[in-house]
Amino acid sequence: MARARLVTGGFAEYQPGVGRQSADVQVRPGVLRDLDACAELIVSRTGGSAAERRERLVADLANPERYIAVAVVDDEVVGYGGVIRHELSPDDPPKTAPSGYYLIGLIVSPDWRRHGIGELLTRDRIRWTAERADAVYYFANQANSAILDLNQQFGFTEVTRDFTFPRAPLEPGTCVLLRAGLNDR
Repeated sequence: MARARLVTGGFAEYQPGVGRQSADVQVRPGVLRDLDACAELIVSRTGGSAAERRERLVADLANPERYIAVAVVDDEVVGYGGVIRHELSPDDPPKTAPSGYYLIGLIVSPDWRRHGIGELLTRDRIRWTAERADAVYYFANQANSAILDLNQQFGFTEVTRDFTFPRAPLEPGTCVLLRAGLNDR
């Protein structure tokens, strides 16, 4: 099995052309028992405290404007992705990303990459968002070719590279904001 390795920037090395492997993957809404595994996946990429991350995930579960999707193989959580609702505040800087739903935090366990799990999680998060909105956004590091290529197949197009997002540690000039309309799905 080809294994992806982490590179600077916290996302997996992109390996276009590496064939997908089949697996029996279930994608479903996350529940309380999934949150320890989700927190571990998140901190494996971003660092920090799994306990603090779990607390935030518990709050996400209780918020109807947020969604947690998990990918499960044999009762093991092997992938996570979220959706949040962002609302502009009058105090936000002028170049703050627009109000709307945002795909966030797509993470697949290194042993389970190249199984189509990222695509399944993205499809599920878009389905959830389409029940609530006409568009969905996401932002990514410009160097993260894997996520940019993945989301292109869902009709995402670039909005800007000159933006901020509250509480996101974006370095100027490194990220791109994208949007996909959901009316035609």
